Amino acid sequence: MKLILPSGSLDKLPIYAALGVAEIWRYDGQVLRFYGLNEESKSYQEISQSLAFPWLDISLIPQWLEQRLIIGETAVLKQVRQWAIEQKKYNI
Repeated sequence: MKLILPSGSLDKLPIYAALGVAEIWRYDGQVLRFYGLNEESKSYQEISQSLAFPWLDISLIPQWLEQRLIIGETAVLKQVRQWAIEQKKYNI
């Protein structure tokens, strides 16, 4: 399963669909949205949770992206790593 955060003005979704990319993440600077590929129509529909990480709280990622502007990318990566370790302890 591939995850892509597309950017730019070109609509790349048809290209990703043709390649069979199962999940797309889009972040507009404020809101993160997940899109899942509908195999029959070869188009994407918004989904409420990640297919690859169904246990992931979607609200965390924009928070981490905002934090990197305040405390820096390295500090946020350390926080995310610690968060992931904690999740693993609880088998989430």
